[in-house]
Amino acid sequence: MRRKLIGCLLLLAGLAGFAQTAPVSTQQPAASPEWVAFLGPFPAVGSDEGKADIAILLWHQRTRTPADIARAASEVKLGLEAYAAASGRPLSAAQFPKTAALIDKAGKDTKAVTDSLKKHFLRPRPYLTDARVQPAIDRETSPSYPSGHATRGLIFGIVLAELAPERREALLAAGRQAGVDRVIGGVHYPSDIEAGQRLAMRLAAAWLADPRNRTEVDAVRAAEWSEAAKP
Repeated sequence: MRRKLIGCLLLLAGLAGFAQTAPVSTQQPAASPEWVAFLGPFPAVGSDEGKADIAILLWHQRTRTPADIARAASEVKLGLEAYAAASGRPLSAAQFPKTAALIDKAGKDTKAVTDSLKKHFLRPRPYLTDARVQPAIDRETSPSYPSGHATRGLIFGIVLAELAPERREALLAAGRQAGVDRVIGGVHYPSDIEAGQRLAMRLAAAWLADPRNRTEVDAVRAAEWSEAAKP
């Protein structure tokens, strides 16, 4: 079970090469056939994959700790603070306003895509299809697939890694953890997270390939993350 959990939730392969992924414009209509085909359908209820999704959720439900729950609850509104330990800095919007604005822009661009994909797939949340699933954090009313938190969480980690490349692995790990914590909290299936993280790598490549975003990333790095910018 542990090996399957790791395989389902941590998308390590290919992350280092995300920038080489063929760019896909984030300006295309969300939930276009291209995005839908890229993700593919979610596991059907009662299928082997669907049963595995539930089994992993229930395993987390049995083993999650108060610290796990507190972390998942703190990430319901995902922001810079979730990456403070990984960045090696006490991140906050007040201390890093340009970084916060950059992350906010990436998040809004990403959410436009994930929200429309959710509306296309209309997967019910796990606690709506299996009464055994008891969330430990606030229940969501939006559809489940793909996970917006998993997508934004990893994209935030990728963008922050552009600002602090020496902290890249820790930032990417924090981004992945934000998705895993949605399963720990009981509000997403593991396959929602897998789909969201695959989508994040593709969207991040496109977002960073946009010259306007690249210019902004470079400006934020110089203003708040360079040696000259350190207090």
